[in-house]
Amino acid sequence: MKLLGTILYHIFVVLGWSFLISKVVSRIFGLKEKAGDSMGLVLAYFLSIVLAVSVSWYIYNRKTPAPGNAPDATLELQPQIDGIRKALQKPAVILRSSLLTTEMPAGHVSCLGRVTWQLPGEEWPVDAAGNRLEPMATLFVPNLPGVPEELSKVALITIFANEDAWAENPEEKPQLGCVIRTYPTLEGLVPCDCVSRQYQTCILTPQPVKQDMPKWPNCGGTDEQWDLISELEDKHKLDYHKDICHTVYETRLKDEFPPSFTEAESAPAVYETHKFGGYPTYTQDNGSPDGFTYVMQVGYDFEAGLELGDCGSYYFYYSAEKNEWRVHFDCY
Repeated sequence: MKLLGTILYHIFVVLGWSFLISKVVSRIFGLKEKAGDSMGLVLAYFLSIVLAVSVSWYIYNRKTPAPGNAPDATLELQPQIDGIRKALQKPAVILRSSLLTTEMPAGHVSCLGRVTWQLPGEEWPVDAAGNRLEPMATLFVPNLPGVPEELSKVALITIFANEDAWAENPEEKPQLGCVIRTYPTLEGLVPCDCVSRQYQTCILTPQPVKQDMPKWPNCGGTDEQWDLISELEDKHKLDYHKDICHTVYETRLKDEFPPSFTEAESAPAVYETHKFGGYPTYTQDNGSPDGFTYVMQVGYDFEAGLELGDCGSYYFYYSAEKNEWRVHFDCY
């Protein structure tokens, strides 16, 4: 379909220009009157214009490739592109979400929509009005490559969230009403069944990637790196998300995710989904607080019912030294 569309586009352009040029030439030189009733002369005259326009259009397109589709330039600039990718890429752990349709599996399973482990005696957290917070996630950390260093001594994270987190003032409530519990070991934990009334339970399957890339300049990278990217885009008609970063994988478009990310398939990309590490995929402003490290995000998920505004995300920052969390939220 794409090839057919391209062919039709070129045909329409050539015929359109040919028709316009034939009208102009006929009006200036009176060729219509000279040709008289000879349809053969009129047809030959028009076909000669079509041929001339076709050759000119072909030469023009050879010299002026479309933006983001410049194979010669991309090949020539490959060393610079590879340098940018190497400088920007970070390891991450994608958390693939799938709706739970059977009983909750036994054992240490990461999930959305419920909290399944706790210390004996821990109670379901409540807000200031005494209402239970919604269980958002249970996240097991051990033995996952690509997890940030800040989480190296964390075994389990559970998250309870306020339904209206985006309405909170981060200066007054830097965790946006969320209760985040961290456990340094799995020993001594007991099963629990805190099931959300608002969210559906989805199993989270971890999958490491090696080349998570920043979505925008405010998501990561230095000013010098983005200046170089802008220079390549301006001078050589490259596009960051096509020629350098390849693509953007989104939770809301998760059907477009590859079935797996092997080392060969793990091309540089923006992973705008649930994940540990890598880069935050802000849709608006940078929420990184001083003294805290971005470690993970939980985003929009249709199957889980995580609406979070207009396809928004929670971004989580952690200080291992203080054992404290900060939370940022934004949406489109």
